[in-house]
Amino acid sequence: MTLLAVTPRFHKQFLLARNAVRYCNELHRDFGDFVLARGLLDFYFLNSPDLIGPVLLNKEGTIDRDAEKNKIYERLRNIGRTGLATSGAQHWRSQRRRIAPLFTASAIRGFAETMIATGTEWAERWAVRSQDGEPFDMKTEMNELALDVNTRCLFGAKLRDEQARLQSWFSAMKAYIEGFPYPVLGEWWFPSLLNLHTRSALRGFDRYALGLIKERRAAPLDPDAKDMITRMLSARDPETGRGMDDEQICHEMLTFLIAGFETTSSALLWTFYQLSRAPEVEARMHAELDSVLGDRAMTPDELPRLDYTSRVIDEVMRQTPSAWFMARTALQDIELGGQRISQGSNMLMSIPTLHNNPDVWPDPGRFDPDRFLPEQVAQRSPNAYLPFGRGPHACIGAHFSRQELLVMVAALGRRFRVRRSGPDIDPSDVRPGMSMYPRRSLRVRVERRQATTAGAASRV
Repeated sequence: MTLLAVTPRFHKQFLLARNAVRYCNELHRDFGDFVLARGLLDFYFLNSPDLIGPVLLNKEGTIDRDAEKNKIYERLRNIGRTGLATSGAQHWRSQRRRIAPLFTASAIRGFAETMIATGTEWAERWAVRSQDGEPFDMKTEMNELALDVNTRCLFGAKLRDEQARLQSWFSAMKAYIEGFPYPVLGEWWFPSLLNLHTRSALRGFDRYALGLIKERRAAPLDPDAKDMITRMLSARDPETGRGMDDEQICHEMLTFLIAGFETTSSALLWTFYQLSRAPEVEARMHAELDSVLGDRAMTPDELPRLDYTSRVIDEVMRQTPSAWFMARTALQDIELGGQRISQGSNMLMSIPTLHNNPDVWPDPGRFDPDRFLPEQVAQRSPNAYLPFGRGPHACIGAHFSRQELLVMVAALGRRFRVRRSGPDIDPSDVRPGMSMYPRRSLRVRVERRQATTAGAASRV
């Protein structure tokens, strides 16, 4: 049995609207790993692998994310609608069967060349930045980069002229998701300015996406197509043989694009930030990039050899994961940790709070990619590290995201260092929404770097 702590009513819940991760950190610090938090929202806070594992794996089918009482996911559903990340259980199962083959590791390798080409172009952009020496906002830069590579992979084209419109729509949707679900005021039907602005953004994206889908349907389907729209047009449920209509593809496009560019942007920002604070880690990563890639054009075959660079990304997503929470609802009375949880109860899991739990991760504030050496991973619970979730609702785009991050870090890191140009930021002072970003602006410069001696010698 796990001891359940109960907070005083409304205990520090004002923090939920400002910094939900800090609120969860304080719940853990003040009350432990199993807490009933009471206030405007009542929920169970879970922060140990033993509690989180059964909830995410849900082998009995008694827990789900789709429930009217789950106000956290309700806001996501209003944006994602019938998309895979937010659809109801029956539709989700059929849709998962259709889409899962598009996101296997082997299928995702087909996007590597597009990702490498994008990373190479951005390295040229950084070459100009390194010459002028002007500082820039890293969040804006990484947003543009991530949106560029994701639209190329999703739409099969460079959409520079459309990026401003896409970014404005996504900004409106993000502001809505980050909004606190106040009673009445937070309901989707309430005509607040935030709701009206969000609905307008959804209509704008839908018109744009449906136009692209119509164009692709009118063209002969290419069985070797690299873009996701064409792949979705030919996707079928293996049990029923049914494909997707235009509206469903539109909803999936929005889901993949928002999830893909937001999580990538956040992870890239934190990766270069952490490297700027850890010179020994940065030097070791640069040595690997020099040794494996040299000064040749990068190819997909070289990516699996970037072991240390991959572990750097793993450690970044431990300390500052892009997705900050998972939420589930009990569909019937259940037992968890020896405690009875009533039907309709909501459960919240904060990924960064779990990833920085000292009972799970010794000295969690230390940035150490070697935590992810195979022998270290084997000693931990599989429920201790969850940047992409776990169980039936684990992120379907995990392979895509990991490959994208590895390519971008390698393409930029092999030629440049990122250096902070203004005051340092507090990694715990974040604005959690669809992804975690620092609340304050991160101003940086980029500097050209020379190949390490070991890397240069490997090319002789």
